[in-house]
Amino acid sequence: MYHQLSKLSGRLVAATNLQSPLFPVVPIALQRAEPPQIQYTTAQLSTVTEAGACAAGPRRTIPGTNIPYPPVPESIRKQQEQFQKEDDVPVFLKGGPMDGILYRLTMALCIVGLIGVGHTVYIHAVPKK
Repeated sequence: MYHQLSKLSGRLVAATNLQSPLFPVVPIALQRAEPPQIQYTTAQLSTVTEAGACAAGPRRTIPGTNIPYPPVPESIRKQQEQFQKEDDVPVFLKGGPMDGILYRLTMALCIVGLIGVGHTVYIHAVPKK
């Protein structure tokens, strides 16, 4: 049931002329339509042609150019192998002894900071005698 203000009393009364909650707008059923199919054209995505491909296999190129990515240096490849090795050591400690020292120093500074925060809260919470 819908309500409206009475012109005589100014109170809410049952509405007799309202047929729908969207009066005077009538809802229209949704029209179902199939979404358009997305078509990708590879000619616009890359400037590399099949004739220009490397004989050893496809090489990845920098997007929008024909320039291939430079080869990864051997030192970086060794670090990748070291950090991706499954040896149950957290990644922040895989760098060697210096990582352990930096980790312990960071934890010590965090504890000192928490003690400082606790001390500040205590100073402000407990008045001096």
